[in-house]
Amino acid sequence: MSDNLDKYLPEFDETEIRSKLTGFTREELLDMLVYAYKEKRVLAKAWDEDAQRLSRIKAVLAEPSNLLKMPGVPTVEDLRRMADGEQE
Repeated sequence: MSDNLDKYLPEFDETEIRSKLTGFTREELLDMLVYAYKEKRVLAKAWDEDAQRLSRIKAVLAEPSNLLKMPGVPTVEDLRRMADGEQE
């Protein structure tokens, strides 16, 4: 599996990490593994929440504005005509 990840972390030295891990006991390694898994789950949850938040923002932006119903507020067509008039 590390072969697939190497392209995303070219600076990661697997040999160095393996040499550092040789001094740990089985229990310490399991604790580190569980912690890494929890950390990954927390990051995934935060990423999902951010994606949902962005989705809600996109939905709000896609809704027509109430400003268009107010008198005196130029429409998109009005703005285009004004911009075309300035270019001539």
